[in-house]
Amino acid sequence: MCLEPEYHGLNRRQLLAGLAGGAALSGSAGCVATNAASGRESFTGFRSIKDDIAEGRANHPKILKSFGGAYEERRLSNYVQNIGLRLAKGAEYQQYPYRFTILNTQIVNAFALPGGFIYITRGLLSLASSEAELAGVLAHELAHVTARHGAERRSAQQVAQLGLLLGSIGLQAAGLPSGLMQIGQTAALAAIKGYSREHEFEADTLGIRYMSQAGYNADAMATFLGSLREHSQVESRVLGLPPGKLDEFNIMSTHPRTIERVKQAQQAAAQSNGQGRWGQEDYLNHIDGMMFGDDPKQGLIRDQTFIHPILRFEFRAPDEFHLRNSPTRVEGRHPDGAMMVFDAGPAKGAQSAFDYLRHVWAAKSQLHDLESLTIDGLDAATAWTTGRGKKGPVRIRALAIRAGQKQLYRFMFISPQDQTGRWAQLFRRSGLSFRRISKRAAAKLRANRLLVVPARADDNIAGLARTLPYGRYNEAWFRVLNDLAPNQTIRKNQRLKVVAG
Repeated sequence: MCLEPEYHGLNRRQLLAGLAGGAALSGSAGCVATNAASGRESFTGFRSIKDDIAEGRANHPKILKSFGGAYEERRLSNYVQNIGLRLAKGAEYQQYPYRFTILNTQIVNAFALPGGFIYITRGLLSLASSEAELAGVLAHELAHVTARHGAERRSAQQVAQLGLLLGSIGLQAAGLPSGLMQIGQTAALAAIKGYSREHEFEADTLGIRYMSQAGYNADAMATFLGSLREHSQVESRVLGLPPGKLDEFNIMSTHPRTIERVKQAQQAAAQSNGQGRWGQEDYLNHIDGMMFGDDPKQGLIRDQTFIHPILRFEFRAPDEFHLRNSPTRVEGRHPDGAMMVFDAGPAKGAQSAFDYLRHVWAAKSQLHDLESLTIDGLDAATAWTTGRGKKGPVRIRALAIRAGQKQLYRFMFISPQDQTGRWAQLFRRSGLSFRRISKRAAAKLRANRLLVVPARADDNIAGLARTLPYGRYNEAWFRVLNDLAPNQTIRKNQRLKVVAG
């Protein structure tokens, strides 16, 4: 997905003026063309199919880096690629080198780059329950590519820039942010930017066409959307967010759709008659044994403890903090608003943790109670400062730990200002829990795996859910994984997804 410009206060007249200015420079010929997939005229500027492919190829490595790389399990990767290519046979643009990649992250999302580069996360695969549901996600992203939604957005942005550069509309008068002048945002953030309501509806309509042509039951697009909504509800509770509140990387945030709109798309496509392949058994067979949650290469979360077997260290978060891992940092959130962030930063010539904290990491902050520490034999330093969060003033405790000559580990503990006393000792205890682990201990750590097993007569949900890593939310997560309604029970020999270490 391409970066969507932020027009903020720009009204329709000002926007049209900017577009007119860009068109005056380039000429209108060739800017508007009929899209072969959607059948409507779309504005893609001078961006060609080759431009789409070049952009996708250039940004593919950046996507992999931002989302933990590709999940390299050949049998599952080939399965996803083959389903994608089966769908792509019905695509109107056969020039694209369609490539379907599983990203090695527990984040639940899917997106596409121009040029036929389509991504689905390992986290999303764990939620789907049939081949048809997977096909529905891939078909929707395929449709974004063939409808050239990314090219439309990028062209509109570039023309608006041309208008600005020509002076057709004044920056001050239009109220445009200076950031609009900078197209070069990261590929990862651009890819997961949400599309417009019209683009999403069009992608559903085209996606249903591709599903039906490939022999899948198009009803699966709506059924999986229901599973995704249930997951969002549970995830909000786990993260301590208001009910239904979505984080920026959640698929329901980046793809704002409703089941009703998917059904409208089915009617518009006139190709959904309740027939077609579901492929539940094949799908469950392929995801059986798939990694679940964190990859040990990026560190593991075990209850309140984060452990990195490659870098060989661990630390413990305060009780009731929900930890979330990513390739670049670990974040923790408490339901009452306290937060913590752990990452690493370059020393930039600092000779001690004290100097690093004062002159590098927090050089522009007013630090209080700056002190040197020793944590597990390592040079460290801590101080606090104040800031302002979304809900008011906050207290920030910074802690830097020397990891070597060129790098330091860093903690930021954040609490609402009026809760400082409540968290002071708990945060200090968490920082002091940092310690190195032995090679032997690190070697014992294994990733969790998603297993598909038949239920026994004496099985119950509480027992099967106990190995999930979500504490008191284990049963709710288990129901989402297995499409079980709140009061629905399991039956003997029913194939269920369980998690094993």
